[in-house]
Amino acid sequence: MENLKLKSFAQQDFPIEDIEQVARSAGGIIRAHYTRGVGCEFKSRRQVVTIADRESEQFLKETLLKLHPCHFYGEEGGGIIIEQGDQWVVDPLDGTENMTGYPPLLAISIGLLRNGKPVLGVIYDPIHDTLYSAQEGHQLKINGEVTQVRSSPEPANAVVGLDFSSEMQTRPETLRQLSRILQQARTVKVLGVPVLSLAEVAAGRLDLFFRPSTKLTDMVAGVCLARASGGKVVDYKGREWTIHSKGVIAGSSSMIDAYMSCFYTA
Repeated sequence: MENLKLKSFAQQDFPIEDIEQVARSAGGIIRAHYTRGVGCEFKSRRQVVTIADRESEQFLKETLLKLHPCHFYGEEGGGIIIEQGDQWVVDPLDGTENMTGYPPLLAISIGLLRNGKPVLGVIYDPIHDTLYSAQEGHQLKINGEVTQVRSSPEPANAVVGLDFSSEMQTRPETLRQLSRILQQARTVKVLGVPVLSLAEVAAGRLDLFFRPSTKLTDMVAGVCLARASGGKVVDYKGREWTIHSKGVIAGSSSMIDAYMSCFYTA
């Protein structure tokens, strides 16, 4: 991290390579803790946190605000979401449960809101050294290479991603939705890392992803990636996803149309 070179950028001109470098450096913090093992504590009844989360967020906050001083909102430190101006929104470690368990899926998520709209996203998987990045108006890149997303399959051949919320009141309805989806889809996968699920929708390796509650730290970067790849992100009523949405469905327009009836409530 001592070799990290920072340069400032203008309000409208973001060198995304610098943000990618920041994500990789934060990934080094996560990877070191993962390799040697780290204890966790409960920050709520069903949510855990580790020293890796806190160290990564502190690094991200200090470094990103040097690059571009603006408002900042982190998964651990919280803050206030603004709707005017720029704001970094970061998850320093998504998939904390996997730090002491299985599978080895973890991610750092760096998003930028501009006037409440996701305009930049960088997601890094430090265990598999895979970095996803995009800016509004530009194409999706994976490990620096522009990615041509594959065409959506027939809905019956879809691979659908799901992430359960820690909010218990959402789970009965999520199970009903899952039951309806299983009648149509080829398979359903639960990665336990929402930011990676959105990145994989953008990459075309998941055809659809849904989640009932949408913490902004899990959403901002991934929404930017999915849209940059030509995908669509909506709420459970089919409306364009915004920072006020309470649920998320991401995929191609045709896939969302094919599965939208699974989310209707009686």
